[in-house]
Amino acid sequence: MSLMGKIYKDKEFMSVAKPILEHKEFLKTKSIVHHGNTRYNHSVRVAYIAYKLSKMFGFDTSSTIRAGALHDFFLVRDDKNIASSTKMLIEHPKMAKENAIKYFGVNEKEQNIIESHMFPISSVAPKYKEAWIVTLSDKLVAMIEGAGQARAQIGVWMLFLINFIR
Repeated sequence: MSLMGKIYKDKEFMSVAKPILEHKEFLKTKSIVHHGNTRYNHSVRVAYIAYKLSKMFGFDTSSTIRAGALHDFFLVRDDKNIASSTKMLIEHPKMAKENAIKYFGVNEKEQNIIESHMFPISSVAPKYKEAWIVTLSDKLVAMIEGAGQARAQIGVWMLFLINFIR
């Protein structure tokens, strides 16, 4: 079974994620290419990996799922121009946070998780353990989606996460 198939069969995950994943505005991310995939699939994978890690560590899984799904919830297509792409790296967390507030009424923790997921590239630092989990999960999923040779780096990120949150 594919990872996406496994995700959709996870009742606990889907009970929180489904209202987001089926929302008409969020569904628009299915048509936006992101890390060689779609922004929708990327966001679902990030939310799921972050959820599994949060569950393992006894963290707030609901906020992790919601913010993980919404971390890239902006509808601007990635620009091919390097200057514009760099600007987008820095600005998209704020756009995603604003959309998450507008459409899903995210709480303060979820706002920080979304807005800090590009730290240290962006200036907003994670305030919560769940924010570090989503930040790490985003990097892991992006590496897997974008570069097969980067898979070896996953172990390094996992060691960092485990040692940091103790």
